[in-house]
Amino acid sequence: MKKYLSLAVLCMLFTLSGYSFTQIVNVNNYTFSPASFTINLGDTVKWVWIGGSHTTTSLTVPTGAAVWDNEVNSSITSFTYVPSKTGTYSYKCSFHFAMGMQGSFTVSNCSQPSVQISAASATEFCKGGSVVLNSSASGSVTYQWTKNGANIANANAASYTAKSKGNYALNVTNKCGKTATSNAIKVIVDPLPTATITPSGTVSMCTGDSIKLKANTGSLLTYRWIRNGVIISGATSSNYLAKKAGKYKVTVINTTTGCSKTSAVTTVVVNCLNSISTKLSPDKIQIFPNPSANDFHIAFPAYNSDQFSLLLYDVDGRLLGNKRINSQDFSFGSELKPGIYFVEVKRADAVIVKEKIIKK
Repeated sequence: MKKYLSLAVLCMLFTLSGYSFTQIVNVNNYTFSPASFTINLGDTVKWVWIGGSHTTTSLTVPTGAAVWDNEVNSSITSFTYVPSKTGTYSYKCSFHFAMGMQGSFTVSNCSQPSVQISAASATEFCKGGSVVLNSSASGSVTYQWTKNGANIANANAASYTAKSKGNYALNVTNKCGKTATSNAIKVIVDPLPTATITPSGTVSMCTGDSIKLKANTGSLLTYRWIRNGVIISGATSSNYLAKKAGKYKVTVINTTTGCSKTSAVTTVVVNCLNSISTKLSPDKIQIFPNPSANDFHIAFPAYNSDQFSLLLYDVDGRLLGNKRINSQDFSFGSELKPGIYFVEVKRADAVIVKEKIIKK
């Protein structure tokens, strides 16, 4: 029991001693080594005999400090002195003072440092943001920032930019080796919402058609649709009906945190003719069968001698053929490969029918 009690007392004394240490001065030949040095109040000076026969004898001491005069030789191998006052102490070897054997040391009063930290802006922000933390410490100190109690590598300046969540604090150490720890600041980083569009990539449509673009959905989300870099007025739902070609994006906003994210671009292109569009009485003109594995037929119930012509396009709008319609029941398309095509029927220069056909 006494053994464990003694260990506890030693641990307490070690803790209370803080950063105090013993400065060794070697006494040999006709020199003190080191001849001069600086220590802190509470530290100890210890003269250690190396060779010869000497004394360590005070010359001048600060007011109120104790003087000393002790031999250091082969019989008395060391002497310790604990300064009680700050200031400069000088001493000599009485036997060899005439030969210049003297030394000095300065005792400084190194008080415990103090430090507080503060945030230059809000400590809760969206992912990708940051906050600068600043120190109030002054004087000659070194800095070590910590996160959740662990040192942050290379974070040794008076300020630190925090980019991730956690509890941040600062340790400062003065030249005496005394350390103080600041208050802690909690940093919160809110995640960005997901932002996607379906369909994605590049999608095609025909003139006059539309494509429904769908954003991801979830609670507490609002939306802002963008076309070619310009916000679309009134487009604030999770879906948008695109009727024009362009580069579409959606910005999704979390209404609780205010964090937002913008999706990748969905490109809408118009690369074919309108599927069905009529100018003059299309119900009187029929294209059949549609789809067809062989020929297509155009029937004119009220065919007359007007000049009619048929123009055939592929899905990219390229003109494949231009034929004059010279009968009331006109056939075409036997040579076409399977796919989608578009037909225009003109009377003179006026388009009276546009129709999508499918060759099987």
